[in-house]
Amino acid sequence: MALLAVVMCVNFASCSSDDDEEEISASLEGTWYYDYGEGWELYNGNKDPWSTDPDPYNPNDRDASTKMEIKKVGENQYSISTYYYDNGAWQYSESETITLNGKSFKYDGENCTILTLTSKTLIYEVVEPNGKYYDKYTYIKM
Repeated sequence: MALLAVVMCVNFASCSSDDDEEEISASLEGTWYYDYGEGWELYNGNKDPWSTDPDPYNPNDRDASTKMEIKKVGENQYSISTYYYDNGAWQYSESETITLNGKSFKYDGENCTILTLTSKTLIYEVVEPNGKYYDKYTYIKM
């Protein structure tokens, strides 16, 4: 009987992990619009805070209006194409393939961690290993 309980625990645990991976994949794919960003940069020994608050529903040239299109291309691998808003239209910027390791990934050479991922919200942080800066970005699906 104890062996049966152990086997059931292992099976439920492995199913839960599989479900989490499927949930991340399903939630991560799609078009994400930049909604809010905040952080700081170390400047002369002091933290210089910053924040941006573009309106993703009304993109314009003055804000930091950007979007990402994320597509699954392999096991834990995703293609991220970025666009910025300029002259009344979305302009392609660049593409990169990332490998997701749990909730961590490298993007543009930076170590990133997903803090929140739902069907409508993606929040991730970038922590510079030497403590020179910290960035947190919020994207939404519309």
